[in-house]
Amino acid sequence: MLGATKTVKYPDTNKDVTIITGQETDLLNVPDAQMNEPFRAWKQALTAFSARGPIEFRRLKIGDDDAFDFLADKDIKVQVMGPIPTKIGNVEGLKFLGNPPEGPRIGHESLDLDTAGFKGKSASHTINGHSIVFHLTYGNFNFLFTGDLNDEAARTLTREHNRGELNLQAEVFKVPHHGSADFSAAFMQAVSPVISVVSSGDESARKEFIHPRATLLGALGKYARVEEPLIFVTELVAFFQLEGLTRPEFHKLKDGICIVKDGVAELDAKAKKAFFGFSRAAFGIVKVRTNGERLLVYTDSGQVDLKEAYAYAVDASGKLQPTRVIKN
Repeated sequence: MLGATKTVKYPDTNKDVTIITGQETDLLNVPDAQMNEPFRAWKQALTAFSARGPIEFRRLKIGDDDAFDFLADKDIKVQVMGPIPTKIGNVEGLKFLGNPPEGPRIGHESLDLDTAGFKGKSASHTINGHSIVFHLTYGNFNFLFTGDLNDEAARTLTREHNRGELNLQAEVFKVPHHGSADFSAAFMQAVSPVISVVSSGDESARKEFIHPRATLLGALGKYARVEEPLIFVTELVAFFQLEGLTRPEFHKLKDGICIVKDGVAELDAKAKKAFFGFSRAAFGIVKVRTNGERLLVYTDSGQVDLKEAYAYAVDASGKLQPTRVIKN
């Protein structure tokens, strides 16, 4: 959902830039007529949650680190690094992002920090590109979470990193947007990860994006800081079973109690829409654990006695080194 916009000119190039100035903090205050179906459903869910107790809403941007002050007593430091607002004169908001150059690309174009090649205005790329990006530090280890960050926005963050305004480097990297082709290799070079986790597996014959892309996986390996980095792809450590067309049946409730008519529980008509489904075993999860001194990453398997596990520790010189996995 994108709000009101204003088009202004960059003072140095005199080129037009569209800035989203209508930004909401509390979705519950937005009229339904101004939202699409997914946002109306999200608003409905938030309304149900708010009935249980007050909810505090906050729209985050770079520098809003105090939103995570509640973690300080646990020695966890969180830095919000994105999105980065654009301010020209008295106009401030989120820049409307463009469409990336045609792909697939093979070469070093993704190492460029120039965003001139992103043309037009794309709502989907704007929504993805302005994902919340945050950096978490606990003990000797750093984690970078990037949401659906894309190439154009990642180049902006990388420029700030190169200026010394922020530090993207992290040992553990949650890879943006399920491993999409819309990535910045310069950004990955700045992160310089040891462990990368790609959350994918949302595809089917009816809806395919090719996540993760081969070019992205190659870039993750090339720009890691160690010779043998770890790249986990969640769908490679999971089992999927095609369920086909599924028609769920949910009982209709009133005040949390099932409605019964003539001795038969009524079904919620709104929940009878069929959908194409598949099931997934829980051992597709990639687990990262640390006590601040050692870091363990592992996945479960369908076999209870089989896991893939790796451990790291920081040596006396401050360098990250692989170490023995301790079994209890």
